[in-house]
Amino acid sequence: MKTLRIRVNDKVYDVTVEVVSDDDAPVATNGAPKTAPKATEGPRPAMPSSPVARSTSASAQSLDAVTAPIAGTIQKIFVQVGGHIEAKAPALLMDAMKMDTYIYAPRSGTIAKVAVNPGDAVRVGQLLFEYEEEA
Repeated sequence: MKTLRIRVNDKVYDVTVEVVSDDDAPVATNGAPKTAPKATEGPRPAMPSSPVARSTSASAQSLDAVTAPIAGTIQKIFVQVGGHIEAKAPALLMDAMKMDTYIYAPRSGTIAKVAVNPGDAVRVGQLLFEYEEEA
């Protein structure tokens, strides 16, 4: 058994894990015990901090595009083109791995485009909706 400390979204969990096989176990080579090299703590790859990304298309350079943070199926859409939404209000409801997941508005604004419909299967990073340009 090993006790591991796992950090998820700045929350720390101590877990106990049963070791079935261990790649870090000492390996005998020519009679001399040897241990596998430990992973070094290096720079982590950059992870998106928010599902909001700047649109890069020439026709929509000033629109904020909200993309899917997870893969799933669109269940309900709470926004409509021309409608106003407040920051942190639910914009969509997705089903991902049999769990309801709400996608919240990252900021207040008017909706310019809704790119999905109920029942659509979406991939990570797929456009969900866009805001109108701010004045």
